[in-house]
Amino acid sequence: MANKSRARVLKAETNSVLSNQISKEDSLQGFYGENAQVISPPYNLEELSKITENSTILQQCIDAYTTNLFGFGIDAESRIDLNSKDMTSEQKEKAMNETKKLQEFIRYANLDEGTETVFQNVIEDQEKTGNGYIEVLRDGKGQPAELVYCDSKYMRVCKRSDSVEVDYTIMENGEPVKITRRKCFRKFVQIIDDKKVWFKEYGDPRIMDSDTGKYVEKSKSKSKTFKNATEIIHFKIGTATYGVPRWIGNVVGLYGARKAEELNLLYFVNGRHVPAAVIVEGGLLDEEAYKSLEAYMQGVSGTENAYQFLVLEVQGEEITNVNGDKTLSDVNVEIKSLADMIQKDAMFLEYDATHRKKMRSSFRLPPIYTGEADEYNKATAETARKTTEEQVFQPMRRKLARKINGAFLEALGITEAKLVLKSPDLTDIASISNAIYPFISAASVIPNDLRPMLEKLLNRKLDDLPEEYNKPISILLAEMQAQTKETTVLEPNTVQKSLFEYDNVLVMKQIRDLLQELKDDGKL
Repeated sequence: MANKSRARVLKAETNSVLSNQISKEDSLQGFYGENAQVISPPYNLEELSKITENSTILQQCIDAYTTNLFGFGIDAESRIDLNSKDMTSEQKEKAMNETKKLQEFIRYANLDEGTETVFQNVIEDQEKTGNGYIEVLRDGKGQPAELVYCDSKYMRVCKRSDSVEVDYTIMENGEPVKITRRKCFRKFVQIIDDKKVWFKEYGDPRIMDSDTGKYVEKSKSKSKTFKNATEIIHFKIGTATYGVPRWIGNVVGLYGARKAEELNLLYFVNGRHVPAAVIVEGGLLDEEAYKSLEAYMQGVSGTENAYQFLVLEVQGEEITNVNGDKTLSDVNVEIKSLADMIQKDAMFLEYDATHRKKMRSSFRLPPIYTGEADEYNKATAETARKTTEEQVFQPMRRKLARKINGAFLEALGITEAKLVLKSPDLTDIASISNAIYPFISAASVIPNDLRPMLEKLLNRKLDDLPEEYNKPISILLAEMQAQTKETTVLEPNTVQKSLFEYDNVLVMKQIRDLLQELKDDGKL
């Protein structure tokens, strides 16, 4: 009798989890071409703007950048030392007025969200897509008055135009000097639902029609139907026409980590792929048993169907012995587990951890900035923060501050003030106090030198000491001892009078403290 065998794979007919990745086709592809002004970006900007939805680490890295670059605020300060003795009253007044003017510009540059929020949105776009855009609106005087965030996924860059003459003001020997240079500007276009709005690059002196993107004469711009194009400042990573995200080399690992998460989810939804093999010796599964087993496999997925029992009936093969009698063979059914060969719980954990390290490395961020501080103590955390500040955030703040100052200071007519991006205070007062103690002992430090450090420690404003007491402590004590030796012994009445005055002072202070407590408690 020929051996009969058959093998079938039974699987549950369940819907798998689909990826949330968006289409890689650029919806604005029809606007590009050899004769078109609009330049096609190297990557799909719409996909890049939404790619954080497929990552468990990218958004945290971007948030760390936006928080540490602009999250501490923007301020204005004088370019010169206002306390310098070489400054004249006119120079000091001019510096103070320009600092105040720049502070007001920062405060009111965007009344809806705040200037810091506008720049944070721009940096978030820059880190997602490699590009960030700010629209600049001018007032009737031609000075920048308002800053508006532009969504990078709808903005496109155009080819450079012919060069034009532009006037600049530079400083020579401390005096402003007007110069003229030629510069090529770009156009920008915002495309949403087949509608286009044109912008010109910030600083372009020409007049542009926002509907057509064409430069027009000044006389034509006076028409009531004419729409004057506003200006765009382009923030980007790199030197190409479009910026490129700093994490673009990890995009394959990003989607791989996403697929690993989906596979783990399918494991918990549907169970193991091939949990066991049913081995039948000496018989065959008939169609009824096969259908029963298939029905069972269709219902094992999901936690609600856990802990079910399988009853499998198998019929033996018909055997004819030497006497011609027909009997059924002995049947052996074995269910063999394949757990050692298949997926385990939370598969690809090492792969995901490696991907997270690579993504943080592309931003040059330690784990503490993305909420992963399990292995940190105070010393290692402070070291990580200082290193990241020195190597990443401080250089980026200076670069952004130079770009913003270069864009707005001359347009606002400001020469003695500048915009600064605030940074966190990483000063370790305890370490500084230990380092400065030898200088105090050597009479090299006066009290007013230490007042700013004491203000940070106490978090309150302190007035400088009078000049008569603003001396090194050792010198001040020596002078007081010398004065004591030179004075004569005080008379008893003088000593008694001094003690009486001292007691009166203590009583008055106690009364003052008591009145303050009553006032705080609302009893006064």
